[in-house]
Amino acid sequence: MTDLLLVSLGTTRGLRLADAQLVTMLREAGASVEAVATRIGWTNVLRRAYPVNDVVEALAARRALAAGVRRHAPRAVVFSTTTAALLAGDPGVPYAVWLDSPARLNRPGLRNAPLHRLERGQLARARVLMPHSPGAVAALPAGAARSVLVPPPVPAAPAPGDSRDRIAVGYTPDPKAKGLALLCAAWEQAALPGARLLIAGIPPERARAFLARSGAPLPAGAELVGMLPQPEFRDLLSRALAFVSAAAWEDFGIAPLEALDRGAVLVGAPGGGPFPGLALARSLGPEFVAGDRAAASLARALEAAFGASPDALAAYRAAARSALEPYRPEASVARLRDDVLPALLGE
Repeated sequence: MTDLLLVSLGTTRGLRLADAQLVTMLREAGASVEAVATRIGWTNVLRRAYPVNDVVEALAARRALAAGVRRHAPRAVVFSTTTAALLAGDPGVPYAVWLDSPARLNRPGLRNAPLHRLERGQLARARVLMPHSPGAVAALPAGAARSVLVPPPVPAAPAPGDSRDRIAVGYTPDPKAKGLALLCAAWEQAALPGARLLIAGIPPERARAFLARSGAPLPAGAELVGMLPQPEFRDLLSRALAFVSAAAWEDFGIAPLEALDRGAVLVGAPGGGPFPGLALARSLGPEFVAGDRAAASLARALEAAFGASPDALAAYRAAARSALEPYRPEASVARLRDDVLPALLGE
């Protein structure tokens, strides 16, 4: 018998990486853990839009749950994402849900109302919830189980240096959701002589095609650097003066938090979602966050970051490192050990 069975939705690389990190943290907290992944199979052809996508994925998660329970006989279950828990019903043992955002927030509208009802029931029956951010906690439906903050971990990088290149980094794996057109328009308007914008996370040809459809050309001083390996991307963050988030929606956003950890100023435009990085950016340097989603506003925020004094930027970096303490793996392991495992395992 194992302590915990993790049901991993695993439909994206980011989800798979985060779930692997959660398994590691749970083991460090003292639990034995086995993970099972979903297999969408032939039903993948049905995935064309929400809420059907969620139903297909939730059914796959239910099949994975049943197989995992038969094989491992867990004392408790952890569902990664609210979608994985939607159709699980009562798994017969206590369960927790690890989620970046509830469906009632990121799947709005009348057509998704059935999802909201299912979610309300599953989050109420859970023994404990593990939201990624304070914004996700605030968005939980009424009657939800008690929550313990357990974000994807941001391990502390070496202390950032004060010498920075005149570089801003953008990260736009989904060019529409991550605001690639707004990012380029703002850079075009910003008065930043000698500065460069390096846009990562998206194949250059895909980015160019998106910009062509949007009527937003790649501005002077901007470069599409493609899909960088993680060490190379993190090295870039350690050298850059700023990281720019123009996302229209962000459920969590690990890249902006890693940018803060590595010493880059987080320049942002307001957007939807629980996005903890945006809240941190506003508290650390409100002058670096645009007041609206107009390109001119984001351009002014960029100019403020590149025009800040070395002393102001050094103080910003120190404050950012302190603000990230709740997101460190050590902090999450302590909360898992002290609050989550006793609730799930009755210890």
